[in-house]
Amino acid sequence: MKYGICTLALVPLRSEQAHRSEMVSQVLFGELFEILDAQPDWTAIRMLETDYLGWIQNGQFMAVDAADIARYFAGKPNVVGREGGLLFNGESRLHLCHGTKLYLNEANRVTLGELALTYQGSVNAFSRADFETEVAQLAMSYKDTPYLWGGRSQWGIDCSGFSQLIYSCFGINLPRDAYQQAEIGDTVDFVSEIRTGDLAYFDNAEGRITHVGIMLDRDTIIHASAKVRIDRMDNEGIFNRELNKYSHKLRIVKRYN
Repeated sequence: MKYGICTLALVPLRSEQAHRSEMVSQVLFGELFEILDAQPDWTAIRMLETDYLGWIQNGQFMAVDAADIARYFAGKPNVVGREGGLLFNGESRLHLCHGTKLYLNEANRVTLGELALTYQGSVNAFSRADFETEVAQLAMSYKDTPYLWGGRSQWGIDCSGFSQLIYSCFGINLPRDAYQQAEIGDTVDFVSEIRTGDLAYFDNAEGRITHVGIMLDRDTIIHASAKVRIDRMDNEGIFNRELNKYSHKLRIVKRYN
């Protein structure tokens, strides 16, 4: 197998090898993937953590071997905090978004092959044990972030990117898309049993799960729809007060911790 790792702060992952192609997700600095097909301008990849597939533009990553991977992941794992952070050396300055995973050595540096960058910035302090008490506040800090199909950052995010990002800050790894996230976890049988941090899923007219949001309490949800917003939810689904109607039909609620 051949591997690559993203060396820029945030880059698009596209469905086809063209800039006009749909952005299906984004790749954050330091995320590792398998190289499936290397073309002159684009490379087909499979994200190792989520098995997600797409095309990344050449020049936005570097090829790494087993020795490079072992050295990098031997560092201390950290997650960039809500205020963001900076990786720099004399030539490069990368402004990292919240949720980026870094493996830092004792000198607070990232070393990848010939790439050596010092980290300056905040570090996420949450663990899985903090989930119930901290997840709501962290999720609400994203309020009014614009919706972006395929987005995974505070600069633009989609519904499943939002749930995936917030959960990752507590050491809980979710798949990329809403329907994939709904396939795992434990079902919450009744709306009255919902806890803070549970994920609610919603389907379309064909019965396909197309939307997900994070429950702030048993009848309040935060989700990415035009922007990250807070709405009421009941057994029928999400009620949008601005539109004075239900915007999403509830399918299932899941718990992961």
